[in-house]
Amino acid sequence: MKYLELILRNMTRRVRRTILTIVMIAIATLVFAMLMAVPASMDHIIAMASRGQRLFVTNRNGPYGVLAQDCEEIKRMAHVTGCVANWDFYELYRNDSDWVAIVASDKEIFDLTSDFENAPSLVTNFYRDRRAAAVGTLLLKKYNWHIGQNIMLHFPSGLGMDFVIAGEIPSARYPNLFLIRGDYLKEFAKAHHGAVGPEATRLVVRVDTADNVGPVARAIDEKFHNSEYETRTQTESDALAQGLANIGNIRAIIFSLVAVVIITVLLIAGNSMALTVRERIPEVALLRTLGFGSARIAMLLFGEAIALGLVGGMIGAACAVAIFAGGVNLGTITSGLGLIALTPAVIVESIMVAIAVSIMSGTFPIAGALQVAPAIALRKVV
Repeated sequence: MKYLELILRNMTRRVRRTILTIVMIAIATLVFAMLMAVPASMDHIIAMASRGQRLFVTNRNGPYGVLAQDCEEIKRMAHVTGCVANWDFYELYRNDSDWVAIVASDKEIFDLTSDFENAPSLVTNFYRDRRAAAVGTLLLKKYNWHIGQNIMLHFPSGLGMDFVIAGEIPSARYPNLFLIRGDYLKEFAKAHHGAVGPEATRLVVRVDTADNVGPVARAIDEKFHNSEYETRTQTESDALAQGLANIGNIRAIIFSLVAVVIITVLLIAGNSMALTVRERIPEVALLRTLGFGSARIAMLLFGEAIALGLVGGMIGAACAVAIFAGGVNLGTITSGLGLIALTPAVIVESIMVAIAVSIMSGTFPIAGALQVAPAIALRKVV
């Protein structure tokens, strides 16, 4: 208890320096948490998908799609409980910067995922109206849409499609998804362009158990091997991981930035601790003269460094939690697949790194102060 009182008293000697050091550590902790939340969120997205029993079937040879009619053959395969085709395209909302990524699918898409089990009203509304659209959480917030609202989206040519918001998609994996009915797309295309082509962007397949995911994936690829539309079948988690990998080695970039942040903070905090310890060299010498051991004196000085790191780390972590409350759009970092969300592990890691950096910044100054002979230190002009 006495050590704590001494630490707090020493911290209040130079209030301005203490506050600036804490603010610097807090800002660095906030930046560290923000950066580390990205790979942690990416891993969380993939981990959630890995627990599912869905397969994504795409074209092996390029962006030419797969035949929607192949779903009928896949449905007849062993252990397959469902298959639907998806068509991806983009439309504009208000201006050229408001692009909305749209996925058109058969109504049976809800039978292929457990995400919609807790949203019966969404499923009911989606089945009821052919113009229905199921919209992700972030997309609703971005444009301030609400359930039951009529909206108009436009192709670049100016041709518009009318939609009704049927409900919010209860999935953190696809917060920017705008899901519509495939039959509405086909009717619209037939009325204005002729017809939707036979090629879909992907086929979504559900397997009866997780143990059969691998065998079914191999069976699908063998079925269409050497065909005009040769397939590549992946688990949902593998497909998401590949989509994230296509944007580049974002992890290496983030870890490089984290290293720069830590080194910068280490240098600044080290300078602050050096000044603090330098001012106390005569006090250290006096304590040693009175019989205090080097371990106790080091504990006192390191305690101050730990206190600075703890307070700054907690403030920075609290700011990060406030910023990311409810999740933040990953945007182009993950092709809009999920949210940045601070996990408890990232928060604890950020605070521990702040404390560790504070301890490291004080190591050399404290070691140097303890090596100065008391007789010399007491004569030293500070």
